[in-house]
Amino acid sequence: MAPASPLFATLYGIAALAIALLYFLPRRQSFVESLPPGPQSPSMPTLDAWVQYQQWGKEYGELVYIRKHNMLIINNAHVAIDLLEKCACLYSDRPMTQVMKLCEADKILSIQRYSDSWRGNRRLFQQRFHQSASSRFYPAQYKKTSQYLHNMITLPEEFMQHTMSLTQGLIYSSLYGLHIDSKDPLAKKAVEAIALFGRAILEPFPAVELFPWLRFMPPWFPGCGFQQITKRCGEIVAEVDTIPFDKAVNNLASMFSDRSAVLISFIQKTGSGTSLIAELALENEGKPAEIKKIKAMGTVSFMAGADTIMSAMSSFLLTMVQNSDVQSKARAEIDHIIGRDRLPMFEDRHSLPYVESIYRKIMRMHPALPLGLFHVSTEDDFYRGYHIPKGCENSLPSVWYPNVYSEPDTFKPERFLDSPNRPFTSINNILAFGFGRRVCVGRYMADNTTWLAIASVLATLDLQKAKDSEGNEVDISGEYTRTFFRHPKPYQCSITPRDLQARDSILATATAD
Repeated sequence: MAPASPLFATLYGIAALAIALLYFLPRRQSFVESLPPGPQSPSMPTLDAWVQYQQWGKEYGELVYIRKHNMLIINNAHVAIDLLEKCACLYSDRPMTQVMKLCEADKILSIQRYSDSWRGNRRLFQQRFHQSASSRFYPAQYKKTSQYLHNMITLPEEFMQHTMSLTQGLIYSSLYGLHIDSKDPLAKKAVEAIALFGRAILEPFPAVELFPWLRFMPPWFPGCGFQQITKRCGEIVAEVDTIPFDKAVNNLASMFSDRSAVLISFIQKTGSGTSLIAELALENEGKPAEIKKIKAMGTVSFMAGADTIMSAMSSFLLTMVQNSDVQSKARAEIDHIIGRDRLPMFEDRHSLPYVESIYRKIMRMHPALPLGLFHVSTEDDFYRGYHIPKGCENSLPSVWYPNVYSEPDTFKPERFLDSPNRPFTSINNILAFGFGRRVCVGRYMADNTTWLAIASVLATLDLQKAKDSEGNEVDISGEYTRTFFRHPKPYQCSITPRDLQARDSILATATAD
């Protein structure tokens, strides 16, 4: 057969292109027409963003699409579950900007891209933090909660500092076997890194996204303002990743000079060592890839837990000061079920439905991350007749969901008591922990810590508004921070033992620890 002429080949190519366009353009146009509704080219908020997203939800519906930013805003819990859990294979990626990479975000499990590396890191985490392994952390949780109560009655004016020390101290103690409080330089640096991560996630730095080579330029070069954030964040993450790890490994190694497999197996099975991180490091000695995962597990535990648990506890204290009647009801339940001779324990939890309701209400009304962490769609999807594009970079589940509850801004723990399952539904119903494959992997430890601290405070302390020199109550604004992380702004209050019996119980428990 004679080869086709150049003219024939050209005509054939044009015809094929025309057919493709006839197929693709109507299809693409239908995609555009079927996008969820939303505002056109809006100004995106950086403060109280969740408030604006809710307003758009009231105006446009449960799905709000911002075409300019390829962003999907979800304003309904059931929709979030349909997409982020039931279709998790399509919605488990994370956005990763140049600035986030330079901040070492790829070391943080919760914001890593969906990949084999992420799966490996998460597998290691799940093996150590699943529900049946929670009891390993009970001793540290009881001890740190007792110290927290003691600090609260000793220096009540520093209650915000004590609340931060509770969460930081617990993580460093239970994972590293180290005694570090919120005044330690390492703890302060980690908190600074959390704030810098928030800026890296929210603040736009378009220049470096368009021109990645800007990362090699000096900070004074136009468009390089991001470097102040990334340089500092990278330095801190490196320290948080390495310093406590090295200390923990050296401490455990000095305790057990014999590193035989039998000894390591004994430590793992009995939990008799002082540091989960160090135990894993000794078990994987000589395996650099595994050591990297172990370090990352410790870093993400601190980064994720320090701010979220602190935020929940700070919101709880503020809410109790504003709702003394709720305190009274909770105390009555605790006194009736437990009595006054001891502090609450984990085995009491299912016997305290009103206390559980308070905890669940705090987690619903005051999540540390009101927007959650961004999900990204990896394929085109269709839902309720709408097209959700591949790469929809910010699929944002708003964990407040105002349409799930009536009067969502009113603190009514009783609403959980009236539900068919009472308040003791699955931990998966606490939406603040996230969705699908990106749900918080340390949620069982965080859940237990927050509940125990709340129950212990209710059992022993009286939280009231502070009074001035003339005996008048000092008003509390109840204001919260307005950026990516949300927690109460500083305020004054009065914290005292319920009575002498509660004071003696706190002192006795702290002394015993």
